Amino acid sequence: MEKTQFHTLIVLQVKIIYCLLAALGLSVIAALDLYEGQYGFAAVAAGFALGLVLYAGYMLLRRRKRSSPYPEWIMVGLLSVFTLFGMHQSEQVAHWIYFVPVYTYFLFPFRAASIFNVLYSIVLVPMVLTQFEQDSRLQMLFTYAACYTFALMYALINERNNRQLAEIVNTDPVTQVFNEHQLYLDLHKEMTLADRQRSSLMLVGVATPDAWHSLNMDDYEQRLGYLGSRLRKHLRQYDACYRLNSDDFVVVMPRSTAEHAQVLKTQLLEALAGQTPPVILPMHAEEYRAEDDPHSLINRLMEGLHDH
Repeated sequence: MEKTQFHTLIVLQVKIIYCLLAALGLSVIAALDLYEGQYGFAAVAAGFALGLVLYAGYMLLRRRKRSSPYPEWIMVGLLSVFTLFGMHQSEQVAHWIYFVPVYTYFLFPFRAASIFNVLYSIVLVPMVLTQFEQDSRLQMLFTYAACYTFALMYALINERNNRQLAEIVNTDPVTQVFNEHQLYLDLHKEMTLADRQRSSLMLVGVATPDAWHSLNMDDYEQRLGYLGSRLRKHLRQYDACYRLNSDDFVVVMPRSTAEHAQVLKTQLLEALAGQTPPVILPMHAEEYRAEDDPHSLINRLMEGLHDH
């Protein structure tokens, strides 16, 4: 299994586990409401629990992350409407507000969940202050703040761990530059940005010297690591370097011209000039064209690189 597939599988499994745990919690709420004779609220809690179980089963069978999590947004939207408008009918619904920030942070990216929870809190707090007595509203707001803080701390830790895991997954361990999978992800974004801003985008291809291919594996990887370090050293702040599966390197240079690419090529040649024996480093630059897609641009770059 590739590292990227492994990363996606971990994220998916965490989401499935949380859906099932949330469904279990809602089942307990449904059982308590049923015991107290609150049949309507029990039905709502049971419905939410069933929806979470079905969605977890769907993700488990599909075994890949949805690009657009519409079912999750529908569940959160229904839950928010139920809690905000249900408080007019019964204080029992008020206890559901503690579930909203936790549920949101567990299922959505940090930025999206934070925006949603802030908006939800802006609507919720005035409603609690105007509809409940002082003792009740203080208790509710304190408990809600505690749940919100717990969810936020979890989300911050989870966001940091995901970034670190993504760096491991998308970075080549030998050269410490990004791998080919990350190249196509980033290149698509840079091409879209270049189209939107009508700016230039340059790619520089760097091939490993033919003389290195006859070395043993340890020496070959040591040379690759050194070349990767030289490439990283001469990148500008907004440039990025990638190692392809073919052991060629690609440098993506946003908002750059052929002159910028030539400066990089000169710097690399000067950095490797002292190697013994002398290193012949094939390099080639290509500019993004409006009709290009990531694959066609990379293919043209590689053809130009290996024709030299």
